[in-house]
Amino acid sequence: MAMIVILAYDVAADSRRTRLAAALESWGYRIQESVFQLRLEEGELDEVRERVNDIIDSRDDVVHLYPLCTNCLGRAEVHGTAPALDDGGLYRGVW
Repeated sequence: MAMIVILAYDVAADSRRTRLAAALESWGYRIQESVFQLRLEEGELDEVRERVNDIIDSRDDVVHLYPLCTNCLGRAEVHGTAPALDDGGLYRGVW
């Protein structure tokens, strides 16, 4: 069963920030400049954690992971313009 995770980051170096964003795009879509919504299958959260830790410098960067339970996801609200989602929950546009 898939889970939704909100991932927010503050990465100091442009090169690391670019690599992290590119890696995250394979699991989800950008909802703000430094915030992604990821749709992960079982076991992929550990894969995301490993990839994040391979990219960031823990002395200068920070990444927050917020797994959303089904109830929380069902109560989520978006105000204003939101990206168009396909059936798989992935953004169809180009960022």
